[in-house]
Amino acid sequence: MLKPPTRVELAGVTLRAWAPTDAPLLRVALEASDAHLRAWTPWVVDGRTPGLTLEERIAAHAADFAAGREWVYGMFDPEGTEVLGGCGLYPRVGPNAVEIGYWLAVDHTGRGLATRAADALTRIAFDSPETERVEIRCETGNEASARIPQRLGYRMMDPRTATPDTISATLDKLVVWHITRPTPPHTD
Repeated sequence: MLKPPTRVELAGVTLRAWAPTDAPLLRVALEASDAHLRAWTPWVVDGRTPGLTLEERIAAHAADFAAGREWVYGMFDPEGTEVLGGCGLYPRVGPNAVEIGYWLAVDHTGRGLATRAADALTRIAFDSPETERVEIRCETGNEASARIPQRLGYRMMDPRTATPDTISATLDKLVVWHITRPTPPHTD
C-alpha cells in the first residue's frame, strides 16, 4: 500500500498535505488563477464535489490523505506563505496503478515546479512495491501539462486502453501518459 510522506522538500517548492488552515492561502491562489485554471482544470476551482466550501474541500483532502484513499498536496513556497499550486497521487486508474495530477497558480508556471513535483511523486509511487504503473493525464492541446511527462520519460498510450475516471476529459480530448516500474538490471 502506498504511504507517501506528508511533506516533501524540493528545490523552490514544498509539497505538503493540505491542512484546514491553508484555506486562505488557497483561496488567494484560486482567485488569481481562475481563468488560467478553468481552461484545463475547472474542478480545481470548483471542486470535485460541487457545493462544498473551500474549507470542507481541504478537510476532505486531509481526511483522504490520513485514511490512505488519495494523497493531495498543496505546493507552497519554501516559507509556506504562498500556494504555488497543487498535486497529488490518485489510485483511480486501475489495480497496482496510480495517477499523478498537478496544477499551478498562474504566476508560477514555467519554472519547473510541476515537473519537480511530478518527478518526486513518481518516485514516491514506485516506493510502494505494489505500484506497477503511474499515469499522467491531460487534455489534448494542454501543451504545458503534456511536456511534463515527456520530460520525465513517460510514454503516451492510447486513451481507449486507459481506465476511465470521473474527472478526466472525454476520450477524444484526453492524452494519457504512463510509465511502468523500472526493471532492475539483470545480474548473473
